Amino acid sequence: MDVSARSPAETASEAEAPPGAPSPWAYALLATVPLNWGFNFISLKVLKQDFSVIGLLSARYVLMVIALFVTLWAFEREVAIRREHLRYFIGFAFVTVFIYQMCFAAGVFYTLAAESALLISTAPIWAAIMNHFLGWERLSRRQAVGTLLGFGGTAGVILGGLGARNVPEHHLFGLAIMVVAGILWACYAVFSRPLLRHYSPLKVTAWLHLIGAVGLIPLGAKHALAVDWFNLSWLTWLCYFHFSLLAGVYGFVVWYRGVATIGSSRTVLFQYCVPIVATLLAYLLLHEEPTIVQVAGIVVTLAGLNLAVPASGGRRTADDGETGEEYEPAAAGSGE
Repeated sequence: MDVSARSPAETASEAEAPPGAPSPWAYALLATVPLNWGFNFISLKVLKQDFSVIGLLSARYVLMVIALFVTLWAFEREVAIRREHLRYFIGFAFVTVFIYQMCFAAGVFYTLAAESALLISTAPIWAAIMNHFLGWERLSRRQAVGTLLGFGGTAGVILGGLGARNVPEHHLFGLAIMVVAGILWACYAVFSRPLLRHYSPLKVTAWLHLIGAVGLIPLGAKHALAVDWFNLSWLTWLCYFHFSLLAGVYGFVVWYRGVATIGSSRTVLFQYCVPIVATLLAYLLLHEEPTIVQVAGIVVTLAGLNLAVPASGGRRTADDGETGEEYEPAAAGSGE
C-alpha cells in the first residue's frame, strides 16, 4: 500500500495492467463500515455513563494505536516516515486528532445520535468549500447547489432538534461542537493530501493517531484510571472495544481498501448510509425519536452531499510545494 516503497518498474507494470472488476466481496465488506460507524454513535452513548470525554479517549488510544501499528506492519512491513515530514505530521495531528477527537466525542455525548451522525457527515461539503478557496478544486454549479442543499438540510436537523423530546444536557453546546468536528474532519480529508503523495492512507492514519495519542493519553490518564474497570458491564466493555478497535481500526482499514479497490467516488456512497444507520439504531436501541423536521433535514442533506461530492475520483494536481506529481484523493470516512 505504501506507494513510496514501489520501484518505477512495479509502478509502470501496474499502470499498464487493465483493472479488473471488483468482486462482490469487496462491496459486501465495505457495506459493514456504515453499520460499524453508525453503531459508533450508540457505543458512545453507552460509554458516557462511565467515562468522561478525555478519560474515554485516553483509554481508547492505548489500545487503538497498538492495533493500528500491528495492522500497518501486517499490510506493509514498513512503518517508518521521513524525518522532514514529522513537523507537518505533528501540526496536522494536533488539529485533526487531538482537537477533533475531543470535539467528536463531546458532540456525540451532548446530541441525539441522528444529529451527530448527520453533522459529522457534512465533512465532504466543508472539504469542497476548502478546496475551492485554496484553489485546488473549483466548485461546479452542481456542487454549489449541493452545498446549499446540505447547509439547508443541516439547519433543518439543528432547528428540528430544538423541539425534540429527551434531548441530552448541554444540547446546544453539543450541536455547536459537532459542527466544529465536521469542519475539522474536512480538514483531515483536505490537508492529508500532501502526506498521501508519499505514504499510504493506512500509514498516515497510524502516525497521526500515534502523535495525537502522545497528548491524549497523558491528559486523560487520571480520568481513565478513576474508572472502575473491574465492575464495568459486559455492554460497556463491548462498546469500549467497538469504539477502540472496530470503529477506530477496522473501519479505516476496510474503508481505504475500498477506495483502492472500487475508487473513492463509489466508496463515498457508503458514507451516506452512516446517518441513516445511526438514526435507526438510536430509535430502536435508545428510543431517541427524531422530529419530522429532522428527518426531512437528513433527506435534504444527503441529497446535497450526493451533489457536492465530485462524481468521479479522478486524479488532480495540487500545489503543495512540489510539482510534477499527481495523486488521487481518498474519500474521507465519518463516524470514527
